[in-house]
Amino acid sequence: MNKPILNKLRSTKVLQNYSYMSALNIVSALVGFLVYPYVIRVLGAEQYGSYAFLLAIAMYFQDFIDFGFDSPCTKRVALSHDDKEELGRIVSTVLWCKLALVAVSLLIAVPLVLAIPMLRANAALFAIIFIQNLYKTFYPQWYYLGMKNMKFSSILQAVIRISQIPLILLLVHEPGDLNCYAWIISGTMLLGSFVGGINVLMEGVRIVPVSFAQMKEYMKESTAFFVTMISGRVKEKTLTAVIGACFGMKEVAIYDLANKIIQIPKLLLNAINAALFPEVVQNPTKERVHKVLRYESLISLATVLGIIALGYPAVLVLGGRSMVEAYPVAVILSFTIFFMLITGAYLQFVFVARDGYKYVAINQALALTSCMVLLGLGMWIYPSVWAVAMALTLSCAGELWYCKRISRKKFGI
Repeated sequence: MNKPILNKLRSTKVLQNYSYMSALNIVSALVGFLVYPYVIRVLGAEQYGSYAFLLAIAMYFQDFIDFGFDSPCTKRVALSHDDKEELGRIVSTVLWCKLALVAVSLLIAVPLVLAIPMLRANAALFAIIFIQNLYKTFYPQWYYLGMKNMKFSSILQAVIRISQIPLILLLVHEPGDLNCYAWIISGTMLLGSFVGGINVLMEGVRIVPVSFAQMKEYMKESTAFFVTMISGRVKEKTLTAVIGACFGMKEVAIYDLANKIIQIPKLLLNAINAALFPEVVQNPTKERVHKVLRYESLISLATVLGIIALGYPAVLVLGGRSMVEAYPVAVILSFTIFFMLITGAYLQFVFVARDGYKYVAINQALALTSCMVLLGLGMWIYPSVWAVAMALTLSCAGELWYCKRISRKKFGI
C-alpha cells in the first residue's frame, strides 16, 4: 500500500478513536452533571462530601492496583497488535499482577479501616466504594487503546454510565440512601469491567499462566509510572482530604463541584494524547511532537477562557447559589487543563516513546514535593479552598517547566 493512502488510513483511525473516546467522556460528564444536582440535594452536601472523602481514600488503592501498567502495556499492544500469542501473554501478565495487588490491597485496607475511627464508622460505605478498584483490574482499556479499537470499549462504558441515571432516580431519595448510591456506582462499574474483559477473550486472546519472572519484569517496567500515578493521586486526593479535615464536608462538596466544572473539557483534551499515542509512539519525530504541542497549546488556552466565561452559570445550574464559592475555585483549576495537557504530551510522546521512564517518575516526584510545599505556604498565608486550588495549579506549572527543560536537554526536542 502506498504511503499517502497508509497515512490517510492511520489518520482516520486516530480520528475515529478520538471521536469515540471524546463521545464517551462527554456522556460520562453529562451523566455526572445530570445526576449531581439531584444527588447533592437529596443526599445533602454533608453526606455527599463523605462519599467524596472516602472515594479519595479508596483511589489510592486503585493506583496501587493499576501500578502504572497502562502506558507501557498500551505501547506493547500497539507494537504487537497482529500477534495473538503475544497479546495473550501481555493481557495475562497484567491480569495476574493486578490480582496479586488486589490481595495485597485488602491486607492493607482491612487493618486501616479498623484502626481509623472515621473509616471504622463508615466501614460499609468504604467497602462498597472499594469495589470500584476491581474495575481497572478486569477492564483492560489499555488493550483497546493499543489496538486502536475504542468503539466497543466506549459504547460499553457509555451504556454503563447511562444506566446509572434511572437506578439513582428510582432508588436514591434521602440522605439514608447514601450506601445505595454507592452500590449503584460500584455495581455498574464492576459489571462493565466483566463484559469488557470477556470481549477481549472473544477476540481470540487467551489467558495463560505466566512466570513470576515475567510478572516482575512488567512491574519493574511500570514502576516509574506507578510513582507518577501515586504521586499524582497523593497530590490531588490529599488536597480533598485536607479540605475535609480543615474546613468541613461542605467545602469538600464545593471543591468537588469546581472539579466537575472543568471535567468535560479536561477529559476531552486528555483524550487527544491518548488517541494519538499508539500512532505517534511508532514514529515519534521532533516535527510531529512540536506540531502536537502547538495545536494543544492553542486548544487548551481557548478552553480556559471558555471556563472563565461560562463557569459561573454552570455553578448556578449544578449546585445553586449556596455553591457559588465553587466558581473562583473552578477558574483557578481551569489552568491545570493547559498545564496537564501539554505536560502529558511531553510525557507520552517524548519520555515514554523514547523509553525515558525515569524522567516520568522524577517529574511527578518534583510535582508532589512542590505541591505540598505550596499547600503549606498557602494554608499559612490564607487558609481556604482557594489556597488548595492554587497549590495544585502552580505545581502543574512546575511539571510543565521540568518536562520542557528535560526534553530540550536530553532528547533535543
